[in-house]
Amino acid sequence: MKILFKIMVSLFVYFFVFAATGLAQDSGRTYIPIWPPKAVYPIAVVEFKNLDGKPDINNISKQMAEIISNDLDFTGLFKILEPASFLENPQRSGITEQDIDFQSWSVIGAQSLVKGGFSQKGSEIIIEARLFDVNPPSFRVGRRYIGTKETIRKIAHKFSNQIYTALTGEAGIFETQLAFVKQEKRQKEVYTMDYDGYNERRFSYHGTITLSPRWSPDGNWIAFTSYKGGSPNLMIKDLITRKEYIASPYRQDLNISPDWSPDGSEIALTLKKDGNPEIYVMDRQGKAVRRLTNDRGIDVSPSWSPDGQKIAFVSNRAGTPQIYTMDRYGGNVQRITFEGKYNSEPDWSPRGDKLVYSSQVGNFQICTINPDGTENIQLTWEGSNESPKWSPDGLHIVFTSTRIGGKNLYAMLANGTNVKQLTKAGTNYSPSWSPSLP
Repeated sequence: MKILFKIMVSLFVYFFVFAATGLAQDSGRTYIPIWPPKAVYPIAVVEFKNLDGKPDINNISKQMAEIISNDLDFTGLFKILEPASFLENPQRSGITEQDIDFQSWSVIGAQSLVKGGFSQKGSEIIIEARLFDVNPPSFRVGRRYIGTKETIRKIAHKFSNQIYTALTGEAGIFETQLAFVKQEKRQKEVYTMDYDGYNERRFSYHGTITLSPRWSPDGNWIAFTSYKGGSPNLMIKDLITRKEYIASPYRQDLNISPDWSPDGSEIALTLKKDGNPEIYVMDRQGKAVRRLTNDRGIDVSPSWSPDGQKIAFVSNRAGTPQIYTMDRYGGNVQRITFEGKYNSEPDWSPRGDKLVYSSQVGNFQICTINPDGTENIQLTWEGSNESPKWSPDGLHIVFTSTRIGGKNLYAMLANGTNVKQLTKAGTNYSPSWSPSLP
């Protein structure tokens, strides 16, 4: 994987095994249930100990604790204990099982404990991170990382994933990224950032309007529509090399709302080559084009089911925009939304059990619905909320909202709780969540 290679080049990660770590050591343990999310599992995350006594000019101690705490809080599963309640001094106590006063952590109600230490050698930073069970006391998982001040956030997110997997048995999303559109004056460009809103980076440099960025399933590419050259063409750009090419099969036509098939071999999109906006599927080179819809209405915004057998889309064939599903070859078309006068932007959950979409009920609001049209649930109520996209674990939704004025990105749990604001400056919208990579 190109992204994985890049991370390994920039962040030398040494998995130092302090004991039998990973899921093998957790056999017989009861994992935290991930759904429905209940922030009832108390965990203490301690500032990391300065092991060599050198001045902590990079604020490593607090950074590691804060990033890990924020990661775990994002899931809605954990009750992060307040540092003011800690009885043990993190800089005076140890970070190994025999050097921890577990009774002091049990007294304040902690069920798990995150501790660690760091040392510095020139520009190199060595971080040891460990997770313990409190009652009964036992080592759970630990890692040793070697990086620099620039990779502190990567290291913290990486260990947060280790914690999450150790305690839930599921993969974490803390190393994922978001792609989105940022508007500055008349230009709209694609940007990327970490899942929590940090490390914003510009991705496209087209000097015009770009729309609908979508990550490829392998995380190596982003497809988006660009008006560079005057027509809305489909672009595909490599995240590592930054090389891009035009994938539009018909370059002076409409090429919008792309969505990758789960195996990454095909892209569904809307074309107008036959006179009416319809859903088509093509390979990633813009070839082997086949038409899926054939109706006088406007058909847009395709979204593949995770098994690749169905596609959801938007059509006004019944008079107003509504959500429909069809099989991968265009057959068995079924309307699934009947509430709301303008329903759009469907996105199929990676778990296959839900579709999320935006619905005009006064303002636009985020809703979920089963693929068969049952259990239609409104999740947002403040401001206008649009462009919802699932996280790769199917437990979170990122979306655009005007709830505090202007357009910004927010994330929430799939039941509408635990809302987090991700962007704070500029006009930001049309997000897409990257896959989780091993």
